[in-house]
Amino acid sequence: MTAGQFGRAVWLRGDIADVRLWAREYLHGGPATRLPMKENAFPWSAPSGRVWRVTGEGDASSDDEAWAMEFIDRLNRGTQEAHERRDALAVAVDEIAHGFTQLGLKPWKMRRKSPAREDMKAPDVLLGDRAESVATILRYESAVNILSAADQLRGFAVLLRAEASLMGAVSVARGIFEACLWATAVIDPTITTDERLQRALTRRLARLSAGIRLKNMLGDGVNDADQFIEIDGDVDDQHGSNRDPAKDIDDIVSYAKDRGWPVKKSRRASEITPLSIDWLSENLERRIGLEGYAWTSGSSMAHGEHAPDTASWVELSQDLGTAPAWLIQLWSTGAWAGPRLFLATLANYTGRVSLGREYQRFEGLFWNTGGKS
Repeated sequence: MTAGQFGRAVWLRGDIADVRLWAREYLHGGPATRLPMKENAFPWSAPSGRVWRVTGEGDASSDDEAWAMEFIDRLNRGTQEAHERRDALAVAVDEIAHGFTQLGLKPWKMRRKSPAREDMKAPDVLLGDRAESVATILRYESAVNILSAADQLRGFAVLLRAEASLMGAVSVARGIFEACLWATAVIDPTITTDERLQRALTRRLARLSAGIRLKNMLGDGVNDADQFIEIDGDVDDQHGSNRDPAKDIDDIVSYAKDRGWPVKKSRRASEITPLSIDWLSENLERRIGLEGYAWTSGSSMAHGEHAPDTASWVELSQDLGTAPAWLIQLWSTGAWAGPRLFLATLANYTGRVSLGREYQRFEGLFWNTGGKS
């Protein structure tokens, strides 16, 4: 750690443990009292460490012991308050994760004239020798991503508490945002039932194609967990475990063509309607303008696309020996923006608010950084 002293102000560079050590040495008259007195005593351009400015009241030399004691107390108090904010936020994230799990597993409550209720009246979708209701398809394709978001939210809470990995938290927050947007896209109440169905079947085509690619890469090493889960003594096949995914793809494509919907064959999967996170983040109805930023900033950090920013923030977290929660929050906007957009859309789709109190608590704590900006 380096330090400089200019009149009544003391400037320090180092992590918080170094600063506490300096204060204790200062208190006991150790080597820390012999500080360089000239300006620019340490290189301001050096990226390592953190700069601290502590101003004593009056002449710092007149009451060294009281000044140093107050300094240490302020550091300890600030650390405790930061940990309390972090822990409260992690609890709120866990609550949202639990709520998302329930939304993914249990039927949604809906009002009589809601878009969700209207989807239940739509004719069944004939896929080969099977018939599925539109509401079931939309619900399933949304629930797959709701449960993904729930699990990633739990991971985000763990990373908040650990304060050990900035990039890990940023990557998980990006995953939360992506899962929430896919879940939102298929229940968008501002489009028609047929348009929602087109999005849901496009997502199903993407999932089925990805599953085929994975199986081809790993051969017989892929086991479907559904094969080992029994409900009331019968194998639950809602995920299509016992069906041929290639046939399912052909059935969906045939259904779309019978409906007169154009089907485009892309590099990875057929598409009934173009869908991407980039497009959804800029076009979903309930967005508030931060969604595009949440997606691109998380992407740029995770992929190192803005190398100077990425390097400086990661280096800061390494120098501090921790990834403080306020720094994680700064670069993890997607962990807030994704759930907000999904819950707002779900409320309009079903006509009922879900997780209202839990979300309000989560949002308040997410943006409470104790004065950090």
